[in-house]
Amino acid sequence: MTRTPRKGDARRESGITLSALRTFVAVVDAGSFSRAAAALGVSQPSVSIQLNSLERACKVLLLHRRPRLELTDAGRDLLVRARLIISRLEEFEGSVSELRSLKRGRLIVGMSGPHVVMPLIASFVEAHPSIALETRIGNTSTLLDDVAQCRIDVGIVAMADASAGLACARIADLRLALCVRRDDPLARRKVVRAEQAGDLKFIMRERGSITRVVAERVFAAARVRPDTRFEVTGREAMKEAIVAGLGVGILFVHEADGDSRLATVEFADAAASAGIYAVAQRESLDIPAVGAFIDHLEAHGPLSRAQAVRRS
Repeated sequence: MTRTPRKGDARRESGITLSALRTFVAVVDAGSFSRAAAALGVSQPSVSIQLNSLERACKVLLLHRRPRLELTDAGRDLLVRARLIISRLEEFEGSVSELRSLKRGRLIVGMSGPHVVMPLIASFVEAHPSIALETRIGNTSTLLDDVAQCRIDVGIVAMADASAGLACARIADLRLALCVRRDDPLARRKVVRAEQAGDLKFIMRERGSITRVVAERVFAAARVRPDTRFEVTGREAMKEAIVAGLGVGILFVHEADGDSRLATVEFADAAASAGIYAVAQRESLDIPAVGAFIDHLEAHGPLSRAQAVRRS
């Protein structure tokens, strides 16, 4: 099939290479082919071949060889451009080297809740001060989509199970709990089963929230249809709705910590477990800043600390 030449094809076929440009500059700087060869660590014939190839590609003579080595007018003009190209390449190579060594970089991290994540982010920033880190808040559904669409580098989200197709590192365990006002008689209980909560009036989180997903899984496993009277978006709205007397709510155990108005009663059902995961595109793990961040979460997260306590 005949292909119409595209813009840029001639440049790729011109024969001008970075190696030839480096050789050209080295010959001018050294003042001879032999000294340029020594500086480049190649043979003198190789230097001649590279320079001749560059001249053929440029279709101009760059250097007079006799009676002494001297730049032509074209060579003098192109030398400036060759130095500029090499300088930009060295600058680029330096940036790549810094990124690989984690001297600098940029991360966008999305989270569904800051309670577990912020202390880990603080310790990561302290360990890697040259990596700029931006955070965004969302629920599990929106953050997983953000990871898939490369709008964020890492999502730290609550999930019932690891997400297929993405790199997932579990950094903390979660347990679902019934959340009630402190003065509710249920607040005196330590655990509750889903079938025991069938007569309660429930406030539910928005669809797409992992709290809602796990709650529905728990009730389905117990064959209970909860009496949902109210739906809210976000855990803070859930807390205020419970305090206002709109019903009992569903939260993860830690989410009511620090709020003296509320108490949580853990669900004893096996289906009430979930986890906090760091989620990224598999290919992103090769980006040094992303890989280092996830390694840090795994090494310093609540799950790793719990495992260390169990081993001691």
